[in-house]
Amino acid sequence: MKVKLLFALLITGCGNLWASQPGTHAGSMRADNVLFEIGEKDGSPAEFALYPSHYKNFLIDFTGVKHFAVGYSTPEKNWPYVLPGPKDRWGGGGYYAGYHPRHFPVINFQLPETRKEGNCLLSLFFAGANGKELPVLRVEVNGHRFEKKIEGKSTDKLLTGEEKPDPQEWTIEFPAGWLEKGMNRIQMGIVKGRWCMFDCIRLSGPDGMDITPISSSLITSVKAADFEYEKSGKKHSLPILVDMVQYDRPRNLTFVCGKTKVTRRVETGKSIQQILVPAVKNPKNEEFAIYADGKPIYQGTVELAPKPLHEYADDVDILMGTGNSRWMYKPSVSLPFGMVQIAPDNEDEKWKAGYEYTIENIAGFNHFCDWTIDGFLMQPTCGELQVNPGPENNPDAGYRSRIDKSTEKAEVGKYSVFMTDTKITAEVSATDRASIQRYTFPAGCKNRRVLVDLYAPSEYPHNLQDAHITKVSDTEIEGYATYFGAYTGYTAEQYYTIHFVMQFDKSFASMGGWVNDQIKAEQKYLGAWHSTHEFETEPKIMHNITEVCGKGDVGFFLDFPAEEDASTVQVRTGVSLVDVAGARNNLRQELALPFGWNLEKVAENARSIWNDYLSRIEIETDDYLQQKKFYSNLYRAYSAKASWSDFDGRYRDEREQICRLESPNDRVVSGEYWNTFWDNQQLFNLTAPELSSMWARSAISLYKNGGWFNTDPAGIEHTGVMVAMHMVSQIWGAWQSGIRDFDLKLAYEGLKKMLLTPPQRHEGGGTAGVEDLVPYMKYGYIPQGMGQVSNTMEYAYDDWCLAQMAKYLGYESDYEYFSKRSESWTNLFDTKSGFIRPKDKDGNWITPFDPYHTPGFTEGNAFNYTWFVPHNPEKLIKLMGRERFVSRLDSAMQKSSYANFNASGDDFANYPINHGNETSMEVAYLFNRAGAPHLSQKWVRAIQEQYYGTTPYDAYPGDEDLGQMSSWFVMSAIGLFQMDGGCAEKPFYEVTNPRYSKITIHLDGKYGRGIDFVIEAPGASKENKYVHSIRLNGKRIDGFRIDQQEVLKGGKMTIEMKNTPKYTKQK
Repeated sequence: MKVKLLFALLITGCGNLWASQPGTHAGSMRADNVLFEIGEKDGSPAEFALYPSHYKNFLIDFTGVKHFAVGYSTPEKNWPYVLPGPKDRWGGGGYYAGYHPRHFPVINFQLPETRKEGNCLLSLFFAGANGKELPVLRVEVNGHRFEKKIEGKSTDKLLTGEEKPDPQEWTIEFPAGWLEKGMNRIQMGIVKGRWCMFDCIRLSGPDGMDITPISSSLITSVKAADFEYEKSGKKHSLPILVDMVQYDRPRNLTFVCGKTKVTRRVETGKSIQQILVPAVKNPKNEEFAIYADGKPIYQGTVELAPKPLHEYADDVDILMGTGNSRWMYKPSVSLPFGMVQIAPDNEDEKWKAGYEYTIENIAGFNHFCDWTIDGFLMQPTCGELQVNPGPENNPDAGYRSRIDKSTEKAEVGKYSVFMTDTKITAEVSATDRASIQRYTFPAGCKNRRVLVDLYAPSEYPHNLQDAHITKVSDTEIEGYATYFGAYTGYTAEQYYTIHFVMQFDKSFASMGGWVNDQIKAEQKYLGAWHSTHEFETEPKIMHNITEVCGKGDVGFFLDFPAEEDASTVQVRTGVSLVDVAGARNNLRQELALPFGWNLEKVAENARSIWNDYLSRIEIETDDYLQQKKFYSNLYRAYSAKASWSDFDGRYRDEREQICRLESPNDRVVSGEYWNTFWDNQQLFNLTAPELSSMWARSAISLYKNGGWFNTDPAGIEHTGVMVAMHMVSQIWGAWQSGIRDFDLKLAYEGLKKMLLTPPQRHEGGGTAGVEDLVPYMKYGYIPQGMGQVSNTMEYAYDDWCLAQMAKYLGYESDYEYFSKRSESWTNLFDTKSGFIRPKDKDGNWITPFDPYHTPGFTEGNAFNYTWFVPHNPEKLIKLMGRERFVSRLDSAMQKSSYANFNASGDDFANYPINHGNETSMEVAYLFNRAGAPHLSQKWVRAIQEQYYGTTPYDAYPGDEDLGQMSSWFVMSAIGLFQMDGGCAEKPFYEVTNPRYSKITIHLDGKYGRGIDFVIEAPGASKENKYVHSIRLNGKRIDGFRIDQQEVLKGGKMTIEMKNTPKYTKQK
């Protein structure tokens, strides 16, 4: 049943309908003129997509923000019969994935004229709705919002037709004046609860209003960019950005703006076409038209005006992927490896806490978002004093404030937002170890106040053990807060002290504070926790004081004099894990001396630093959406990790002793190493070698100081996260990339110790060492029940990496020992089933065995870990058999594609390839080794297009853990990958399928490298994903490998791309 466009359909009985005000109606109402219907009101969803029972395939075509074009789209193809809610596992919801909204489809329709008088009716007819967790449906008509809880009674049996429909209706009445000439949009999504099922969606309007059908090319907006391009000294050009969706099949479109005429083939899907026109010196309007087959499909005008030159930072969308994200992923203002990563927080204390895009309030601005690092939340307030944040779903119960989402602006170097409850505008920026914030209070604001909560919600339960805050003067506060957390489910014992110095540009009238030392301290890991930080005991609130001391829940506030007019208060803050003197010096050296109170200058400094990093990879594409996607991922990859040493090189080690780094340019870098050889490591080694050096030198410095390598020194503690000793690949991979400004022999000494010495409790807390090393060394594998079976695979890779290092250093016996041990994974390979399979300590296979559910595998299963042999995939293929290897993996990729490769709802059996976690990030490239490179090319592109989105809701459906997913995307998009992390004796890159027609990697001569490495792939696109030939500096390359050194010395690689595969003959 195609969508209906009905004009001037006269219905009786609606004589006074148009005098009504905007609102919602539960019953059925009809207007004079039905503009369109999606589906047919017949009590059945039969005409919609996915009907009758394919709802579990929702994600592949309908996740995130998808568009329905009235006049072209059809319900059977473009609108699903059921819309999932946040709690529906088949819709992407899950413990690991998160339970916040993620699907907001849009109905686009076009009006030739507008009507100022009269009302419209949007009628939603449902065939049923979940009755267990009632869905709350949000509908926005050109930005005007309505919400309603649908009183459903249905069970999940309705999804498969095993239950009779339970009709529901919701009619929304709104002024016709809300609709505009040209393109309009109705967007909807379930923000709470579970699914609803559609029968019909109908829009009615005043008599005489009609709709212009949309073609297969949906043009949602046309506007000039906010920047100009300058390329190779040529005249400046101004991009006209055409935001569009191309349905069903590619189409040749001609774009005309003044004298500029561009014809190009537009592929299916969403894009933002860049049409470059000459820049102008004076503002003017220009006619803009789009033609298909010689006929206009769009006509309008664009406003042209002089714009600043384009910067790479312009292409970064910091809000992308912030829905269902974790503590480590916020719209942070930070620098690469920065200590301060200041960002808004708005969630309760629970798994994946921090910032959630769909929560439209803010509790305050937290300086940190590194794993398990909590505390120090700042919030400007007006009115009544409240000292608890209140729950995320009830901002009135605390010091939270709702925000105007349209004012939220997250850009490189600066975040700003308007808080609607308090009418305060907040702006923040940062350096490495300091922040500056500007709060603009409204006129008439009573009790202007800046509040600092030292025990704010975080991702894991933690305790505030001690805090001491002192008033230094009427413009300065200093203090510290000591935290302890050992409740992550790992062996981590996180103990650290945040020291801070706060300076204000205006005198505060008084200082106050609160202490609630009777709250119940956390004592153990909680399997599922959810705290709103509302306590059984009341805090002691103090006014007109000069210091605050205590534990439990502690905070302070500064009251500012009342002013009749709107006014600003600025605060700059330095932080340190060492001492207050370190915090003051960090603030002075990084922010106060160079920038004073100029927030804009701080933001400009951040943008300048980021432009340097982002410009190291230059891509050429006509699609600005792809450009934003690339640079947003590149930004995320560089920004995810933090450092915990001061400006002067001092830090507190795992025993809380003050130490100092040898070089002023060194830092103590946190961030886990788990499987980063497939993403972070190879990206940094290629494009930011100084970061790889800093990372390696950090690990070696901690070993030299304390005698142990640290698997993730968040807060400089032995956290025991995640598994194995993969810093061996980080250090050795960096060395093999020509990054050799660290002591390799000392690193080898320490890494050998880590791979031979049983783990032990560290005197400073936590566990040092490799957790399951003892059974691994005793049995040659890790038996079931004696540790994680999967660590056998992880340790074998580490052994291989250390063997390569030993060979380089001339330690022949070590080389032979670790090379032999690197084959330990074969002890768990069951040739009959073709899977890695657990054994007991006597060498017997564990039965029964299910590759998807048998326990013993870290955040995965036997299926995931069977492919985990990065150092010897050829042997894995031989043991499994090439045909079985290819068919099994290809089938798994196909199954997983229906959930966009993210194990939707944590369903690892039906979606076996889980790109959303570290265990499966290499699998798409394994086809190269099995003689089927066309399948690597096929599935790498599929993951790029399906797993990685471009909105806040769908950019990273899984766990974007410290920049790993984003790093993978960047490397895959430029067409290079290293299965073994670049740790082979002679490292090489696997060439796959670049996403862009031209990529320039600026090596800039660092570490003895060349200047540029250029990858040209004419015609590369979503469809043109298959490699037909490769030439390196004019010489044809057979196969898919090129030496790493060939890339690092600079040159040019040309790749012939087509939309059909080139099959490789097998011997």
